[in-house]
Amino acid sequence: MSAELRVGTEQLRPRDAVFVYDETDRHLSNVVGVYLADSAGRAPLTIGEVLDWVRASIGHAALFHRRLHRVPMDLDLPYWVPDPAMSVRDHVSLERPGTWDDARARIAEITATRMDLTRPPWRIHVLDRVDGVPAMPGPTTIVVLAFHHSAGDGVATRVLEQRLFGADPAPAIRLDEPRPLIRAIRTSAALPLRPARFVGGLRRARAAQDELRALVDAGAIHEPVAERPATRFNRDIHAELTFHLIALPMPEVFAAKAAAPQRVTINDLMLTTIAGALAAYLAEHDETPDGSLAAMVPMSMRGVADWDSANQLSQMIVDLHTDLTDPLARLAAVRRSAGLAKQRTTDPVVRRGDRRVETAPALLLRAAGWARAQRRFDNAATVPLCNTTISNVPPVTDSLVFCGRPIRRVVGALPILDGDGLRHLITSQGDDIVIAVTTNPGMMPDPEHYGELVLRSFRELAAAVRTATGP
Repeated sequence: MSAELRVGTEQLRPRDAVFVYDETDRHLSNVVGVYLADSAGRAPLTIGEVLDWVRASIGHAALFHRRLHRVPMDLDLPYWVPDPAMSVRDHVSLERPGTWDDARARIAEITATRMDLTRPPWRIHVLDRVDGVPAMPGPTTIVVLAFHHSAGDGVATRVLEQRLFGADPAPAIRLDEPRPLIRAIRTSAALPLRPARFVGGLRRARAAQDELRALVDAGAIHEPVAERPATRFNRDIHAELTFHLIALPMPEVFAAKAAAPQRVTINDLMLTTIAGALAAYLAEHDETPDGSLAAMVPMSMRGVADWDSANQLSQMIVDLHTDLTDPLARLAAVRRSAGLAKQRTTDPVVRRGDRRVETAPALLLRAAGWARAQRRFDNAATVPLCNTTISNVPPVTDSLVFCGRPIRRVVGALPILDGDGLRHLITSQGDDIVIAVTTNPGMMPDPEHYGELVLRSFRELAAAVRTATGP
């Protein structure tokens, strides 16, 4: 590990700046990790202990030491600039909410709170001595790490948490001197070149679109359905966010995977499970849609595309086949749809077309974000592309520790937004796969029941798999 972390000025890449321009009070760009640590037999934490831990740990990433600087009138992309005035106390809190229900409400509140981009965009909230946390042996310390999506994605969170909660000491920190004049010169020099780059990018994207159209016509690539029927979860947000955890036993999931008549992934099983629960929930409310629903499934492009952005995720659209009632038929259909979506996302022609964002000027990115924010969903009969989000992040290491307390479970929380009011974040650690569900009472007043439907959907799928393969 380097003996020094140098924090300098760096301009955001367009893929990262989108999370700045798209953000509104109704469309947050928060990344939230939730760490459940076993505090049985430990004395209550003090704010001094927490601050000492944070100060000793934040040398692991530049994220903690720089803030966003937006160019006047957004004539160019924003910059990350060192913030020598950063005070740890402004970013850290210690609370004792009492029960797990109280802690869940606090996690939901943190997830739904907009980040202050005039300061380094991160917060650490420690909820100490929480009772009744599922699958935890006793009193639990919960660490909630929140940061702005422009600084990184969910896969990057796995790397960050291994450093924060790992055994390696953080390096020393050196902040470069702010250089506003140099930034201004760079912006002025780049402005005349932006239109030419943008026009060139449009030409390349248009050529890629022509190639893509030929591949689609030939059946080599399958495009996602443009519109899906709107459900109760695809309306504007009119209530506070809620946070709920659903645990599936890992041995049972692996057993179902091994017994499947076709080769399937854990992701195939989870998509099929959630599809069954979603269909059942809507059916119970006499709201079965006229057609299948779909999910947005983020896919890491690391090792696939040569991107230099902090965010390296692409949005796959996967048909959930909620119109199929047989679990095995749905699994086979979801498996095929997920494969086709991955094939499309990784295709070189598609990736060339998607590169148009890399040359888009800041003003256009901001205008696109503003236009998206104007759309309303309360009276919409359809929604573009998908009905829900299902994100599956890499497995968590088992050797994480916070202030001497071993971390037993790591989950996350996704902010909800207009048109996407039911979101799932899947993590795996130890003996469980955990699905963190975020929604709100206006759309789902009974998340515990939805959890029962998810578990039932999985058990029905597992039983169908066993029956199909025989003893």
